[in-house]
Amino acid sequence: MDPIEPRRPTRILQLAVDCLEALAACGLGDRISVGGALGLMHYLEYRETHDVDAWWLDTATTEDERTVIETLEAVLSRTGTVRIRRWGDVVSVELQQDRRTVFSFQLARPSARLEPPRPAPWIAVQLDGFKDLVASKMVALVERGAPRDFRDVYAVCSAGLIAPDTCWTLWRARQQLAGSEPDPERARLALESHLTRIALHRPLEQIPDADQRLEAATVRTWFRTEFIDALL
Repeated sequence: MDPIEPRRPTRILQLAVDCLEALAACGLGDRISVGGALGLMHYLEYRETHDVDAWWLDTATTEDERTVIETLEAVLSRTGTVRIRRWGDVVSVELQQDRRTVFSFQLARPSARLEPPRPAPWIAVQLDGFKDLVASKMVALVERGAPRDFRDVYAVCSAGLIAPDTCWTLWRARQQLAGSEPDPERARLALESHLTRIALHRPLEQIPDADQRLEAATVRTWFRTEFIDALL
């Protein structure tokens, strides 16, 4: 069961709304499931995002996929140039303005799901459940370790929506369902390496804003002293 009922984010980008409304109007909202940062915003709205990450559902046929991409392209082409990129099983429909990508709608096949998606509370589009949103973020945290991954995990934990040990439980479950053996030692080393890289790239003493400096220090310390220990 989700810790709280999802709700419509108050700061959702209008381009994202336009894309999702167009898909819903075409009856394609049950062919995809919204995840990523936008999915998390339905449970905890603490930062904005300029992208939509979504997954194809098993109900999506090849024709459905083609229609979804064409629909997104039609919506975004109203405000700029659209570029479609593909790599592996990922397709990214991107809006470019002044030769710069300002918005993207990415779709991929999920490696595994912990629970079925649920209807979004404000539009006829499917939404990832909270467990899958956290599990996906945990995979990104270990494999990619971008600053936003650390902030996202810290945010949901500090808000009391989930405990660190449960985050690791969901990570293990996702790894096993995807056919990968969970390796706690490798995960620990990966997080420590990511934290070191981030600290070298952005030393605390070089963060001019006092509030941002304190937040960065708090997040980094929390991961080293609490979150990683919950893996053991």
